[in-house]
Formats: sequence, C-alpha cells, structure tokens
Amino acid sequence: MSEPLTADRVPPRMSLDDRLIKEVKWLKTNDPTALWCAQVGAETWTVRVNDFPEEHLYTLFVNDEELGSFDEWPRNWSRAEDVSNGSSVESRLRFHHRA
Repeated sequence: MSEPLTADRVPPRMSLDDRLIKEVKWLKTNDPTALWCAQVGAETWTVRVNDFPEEHLYTLFVNDEELGSFDEWPRNWSRAEDVSNGSSVESRLRFHHRA
C-alpha cells in the first residue's frame, strides 16, 4: 500500500530562476501575444510578450499559471522560427491569462 501524499512528500515547485536556466526548445505560435510554447516534461510552458518598457518584456506561464516575468531571453532556450501548426503543445494551449 502506498503512503498518502502529504506536504512532506510533495516535490518542490521549480522556481522561475531554475526554469530560466533549463534547456528548452520553443515552438513559435500564431498567437500575437503568447509567441512561443514548449512541452517540458508533463508541463506546457508559454511565453507572453508584455507592454515593454512599462512592464517586463516577457512572462512565463506554466500550465496556464503565471510563474514570473523577465527581460532577457535565456541562453539555454532555443526558439524555432517555423510557426507551429496544430502541434499537440499548441492545441492544448488556452490563452486565458491575458490581462
């Protein structure tokens, strides 16, 4: 019998800083605000472009939850130039997180 999931057994959530150094391959989308999406393990990541310079340039969303904002594109993140056409990642995205 497995042990119940308790606060002591829940894996820690990865911080924004940890995500910014992770190697990620991004797909370009057709969305004018959330320009890139990526499947990272079981998570769907999206990057929204904000109203710079009044706001940070980018905001990272993980599974449609805002994780944090940043101004420089991380070195370990590669962006594809081709637009994703109905990929499994993009088809799952719902951009309800716009202001």
